[in-house]
Amino acid sequence: MIDSSKRAPKTTPLDEAVALVNDGDTVGLGGVHAQNAPMALIRALIRRGVRDLTLIPSPSVGIAADMLIAAGCVRTMHVCYVGMEFLGFAPAFRGAAERGELEIYETDEAALVYGLRGGAGRLPFMAMPPLFEPTDLPRVNPMVRTTRDPYSGREVTTVPSLRPDVSLIHVQRSDPYGNAIQFGTAPFDSLLAKASDRVVLSTDEVMMREDPAYDPRRIDLLGVLVNAVVDVPWGAHPTSSPGLYNYDEEHMRRYVERIRAGEVDSYLDEFITGAARHEAYLERVGIGPLLDLRVGKVSS
Repeated sequence: MIDSSKRAPKTTPLDEAVALVNDGDTVGLGGVHAQNAPMALIRALIRRGVRDLTLIPSPSVGIAADMLIAAGCVRTMHVCYVGMEFLGFAPAFRGAAERGELEIYETDEAALVYGLRGGAGRLPFMAMPPLFEPTDLPRVNPMVRTTRDPYSGREVTTVPSLRPDVSLIHVQRSDPYGNAIQFGTAPFDSLLAKASDRVVLSTDEVMMREDPAYDPRRIDLLGVLVNAVVDVPWGAHPTSSPGLYNYDEEHMRRYVERIRAGEVDSYLDEFITGAARHEAYLERVGIGPLLDLRVGKVSS
């Protein structure tokens, strides 16, 4: 592990951390589906009023992207999957796509992952393995092209490297320097961080290196990649933070129903713009529902 003893701590207040995201930036979103989504960072971005973002998920995404779209923050999106799983289509994404309000680059998980690998290596593009050929992606995505392998002469499919300006990632524990431990399924968050120019990390708990539970052998994300560490308990809510709390099905159903009903402003006012701080959001959700989500809670 990198010796952080002589480095300045990177712990940063929530609003200062999301100030690293500017209008028009390309933003990487960590987590997958309803797990490890950086929701406290998402809500802070919406309160800040950023616009014209390009989103790159890692690689499939749900409410995190949909909420940014509902708030009018997104112009362009690289799309593999945007949905609410058992709750159906992502309502804001579907509506914006049908109305032609989003520029969409249709892709698949492999193309996104190889694009991020190219970005992490600071390469201009990446060739896809033969396993993923033939593909119809060049017909629907002008960024997916074919070229000639200079060694074998075989035609290969290529994707451009993806380089987010800023990536937002949620973890369960981090030290003040950004060396982080992440539980659950988020297999490409480390790759996303390596491909990005800046990384903002939200964590449910900041751990000191002197803590007996701190194990440097368990580090999943190196602090050298991180620009800001934000201490936000329940920072993934209403998605899950594996090992700590489950996803909030009731809240996610409420979100989907209100967006589908055209009550976007009402939801945003109640839980985001009308809750000026993360603590205010948690108060709106309620201590009882939050405690019921704890992993290992015994039902009464």
